[in-house]
Amino acid sequence: MALTTAIFDMDGLIIDSEPLWYEAAIEVMNEFNISIDQEAYNTTTGLRTKEFLHHWFSMHNIDLGEVDYYEKKITDIVISKVKETGTTMDGVHHALQLIKDHRIKIGLASSSPMALIETVLSRTGLTDVFAITTSAEHLPYGKPHPQVYLDCAQSLGSEPTSCFCLEDSFNGMLAAKSARMKCIVVPHPAQFNEGRWQAADLSLNSLTMLTSKNLADLTK
Repeated sequence: MALTTAIFDMDGLIIDSEPLWYEAAIEVMNEFNISIDQEAYNTTTGLRTKEFLHHWFSMHNIDLGEVDYYEKKITDIVISKVKETGTTMDGVHHALQLIKDHRIKIGLASSSPMALIETVLSRTGLTDVFAITTSAEHLPYGKPHPQVYLDCAQSLGSEPTSCFCLEDSFNGMLAAKSARMKCIVVPHPAQFNEGRWQAADLSLNSLTMLTSKNLADLTK
């Protein structure tokens, strides 16, 4: 089936926000004297903040009734950091233009709340680029559940099997594949050679490397 639709993840793919999320998480977890190293944090990349907090609070026997308060606190910290220092990832404009030149519809599906999505798109100057933006904020489940991708495809009037997703996280890749979509992953350089990315249809070091041939190969 021809691929008619591209759906982008946001954090770590469009904007270099994963370090900002980590900083915000560390700031909050320090209130509980919880230390999370980078390797442990990476296992939760792509999850919603609520699920991230459930994971760590449960592990350390912290009252889960605190989750909503700290979810908002972390999100507010990240929004502030994005406004101040957020930078667009390499190759984003190249990839968007290449896909647009192929007359492929473009959407965005993020685990982040809509307030952050709007902040990121404003910061990066991409507000008018995506035909549809969807958030898993109010869904029963976030990534790796596929619902946010399925919702985006439906809003774009596209069948899931005619879509391909662009992701940077393992949980995001699982969500895309569970939605029966093709998936291009752009992992963090330190994780690029990990075997788990073999489940993707294509792995790239950077969106700068995306080519017309790559898009054509996805349909094979």
